[in-house]
Amino acid sequence: MNKQNENSNTDQKKQKKQKIKRYAFAQRKGDDFTCIKLLDGEYEGIIYKYNNVKFEEVTNSGQIPLQFTYDVFVNSEKKNVDSQQFKNYIGDILVELVDQQLKDGTLFDKQQ
Repeated sequence: MNKQNENSNTDQKKQKKQKIKRYAFAQRKGDDFTCIKLLDGEYEGIIYKYNNVKFEEVTNSGQIPLQFTYDVFVNSEKKNVDSQQFKNYIGDILVELVDQQLKDGTLFDKQQ
């Protein structure tokens, strides 16, 4: 009988991919809000927070667009944080956060 390798190349790639975090939560002492610090890629080191996050109406394709604004607190390398590319990048992170909070049942805990 052939025995399947426990750590195939595919498994190792999945583990490596999971270990790379794109962001972490950051909070300054005295602030009553939490920021996101980007840990990897072109925007590494940027710290920002989301404002005014809201869901738009469902589109014909069944998608629910997210609208948001954001404030950047740290951008030491002077990256273009007004570009559509940056907005898409942090928008993808926001989708991840919303998805995780939906799964955890914590999305609407702090509203009201």
